[in-house]
Amino acid sequence: MSLSRAGFVSMSQALKPLAAALVLALGALGAQAQSLSEVVQAARSVDATYLDARSNADAAHYRYEQQRSVHLPTAGLQVQAGRNDNTSPQFIETANGGAVFPETVKTTSIGATLNAQQNLYNRQNDLAIDQAQRQEDIAQSQLAQADQDLIVRVAQAYFNVLAAADALTSVQGNSKAIGEQLASAKRNFEVGNATITDTREAEARADLAHSQQIAAENDLLVAKVTLDHLVGRNGVTPHPLILPAALPPVMPSQAADWVTLAESYSPTIKQAQLGLEVAELQTQRARAGHLPTLVAAANYQRSRAHEAINIPDGSGTGNSRNAGVTVTLNVPIFSGFLIQNQVNEAVALEQKARTDADGAHTAAVLATRIAFANAQSQAAQVKALEAAEASSKLELDSTLLGYKVGVKVNLDVLNAQSQLYGAQRDAAGARYNDLVSQLKLRQAAGNLTDNDLLPIDALLVK
Repeated sequence: MSLSRAGFVSMSQALKPLAAALVLALGALGAQAQSLSEVVQAARSVDATYLDARSNADAAHYRYEQQRSVHLPTAGLQVQAGRNDNTSPQFIETANGGAVFPETVKTTSIGATLNAQQNLYNRQNDLAIDQAQRQEDIAQSQLAQADQDLIVRVAQAYFNVLAAADALTSVQGNSKAIGEQLASAKRNFEVGNATITDTREAEARADLAHSQQIAAENDLLVAKVTLDHLVGRNGVTPHPLILPAALPPVMPSQAADWVTLAESYSPTIKQAQLGLEVAELQTQRARAGHLPTLVAAANYQRSRAHEAINIPDGSGTGNSRNAGVTVTLNVPIFSGFLIQNQVNEAVALEQKARTDADGAHTAAVLATRIAFANAQSQAAQVKALEAAEASSKLELDSTLLGYKVGVKVNLDVLNAQSQLYGAQRDAAGARYNDLVSQLKLRQAAGNLTDNDLLPIDALLVK
C-alpha cells in the first residue's frame, strides 16, 4: 500500500466518530422531509431580509394613513380651574367717622374651551397624500421583490443539498467500483496475469476517490447547515428528484415575450416609475407653495366664577359663554425666494428620478434577457449531460468487456469509471441548475409566485 493511501486511511479513522454522529443526527431528523413549497413558507417566518421588507411595508401604510388625517377635522378640549386671593386696604365709614379695613377678595373660577379646525383648501396637503400613497406602493413592491428573492435563495439552498447528496452518491459509487477494480488488479498480479503497475494505478485512484468522498461529505454537511439556517429549522431534508425527470421547458420560448413580462411586472421598473411619480408630485407641492390656504375654525367656551369678599353681602357668582366661527385665508406674498428655490430643487430631483427610471428599465430588460439565455443554456446542458451519461455507461460496459478479454487494460477501466460517475454527478447538478434558472428567469421578469413552485414539487418524490 502506498504512503498516501495510508495517510488517507488514518484520516478516515479519525473522522469516523464525527461521521457516525452526523449520520445519526440526520437520520433522527429525516422525518422533517419537506417539499420546496413547504420550505419556502417556513423561511418566510424567519428570514431577516423578508421580514424587514414586510415591516417596512406596514410602516409605509401607517405613514399614508397619517398623511390622510390632514383631510379630517381636528378637535381639542381645554379645561382650566383657578383660585386667586387679593387683599387691599378699604376705607369704610362707621358711626365714629370711618376706618381702614383690609379687604380680601377670593375668586374661584373654572372653565372649558372646545376648539375645532378643518382645512378647507390646501393643495400641498393633497399632493402629500398622493405622495404617501405612491411611497406605500413602493414599499409593497419592495416586499414582493424580497419575497421573490427569498424563493430563489431557498430553492438554491434546497437543490444544493440534493446536488451535494447526488455528488456524494456518485463519489461513493466510484470509490466502490475502484475498490473492486483494485481487488481484481491484485488478484491478477498474484497469478501473474498483470503487472504491479495496474495495482499502483488502482491504489492511486482509490486514494483520490477517498479524498473526494471526504470533500463531498463536507459539501453535503455545509449545504444542509445552510438550508437549516435559512429555514430556521434543524434537519430539513429535501425530497429528491424523480428520475428520469421530465423537466418543464422554458415557456414562453421567446426572449421578447419575457421582456414584455418584465416591463409589466418587474419590481425594479415599478419602483423606479413610482419614484418618478413621487418626484413629480414633489415638484407640484413646491409650486403649490405659491397658492393660498383656507382654514375654518370654531370654538365654544364656557366658564363659571365665584367671588367672595370679607364684607357683608360681598360675594357673587357669574357664568359666561362664548362661541365663534372663523374662516382664515392665508395668501403667501413673498418668502425670500424660498419657494422658488424649493421648486428648482424639486425639478432637478425629478430629472434625476426620470433618469433612474430609464436606467432601471434598461437594467431589468438586460437582466431578463441574460436570465432567459441562462435558462435556455441550462436546458441544453441537461440534455447534453444526460446523453453523455448514457454514452459513458455504454463505454464502461464495453471497456469492462474488453478488459475481460484482454483488449483493454486496468487504466482504461478506471478512466471509464471516473468518466461515468463524473457524468452522473454533472447531469444531476445540471437538472437542479435548470430548475433554479427558470425560477431566476421568472424573478427577473417580476412574476415569480408560489404557484411556480407547484410544478417543481410535482417532480419530487413524495
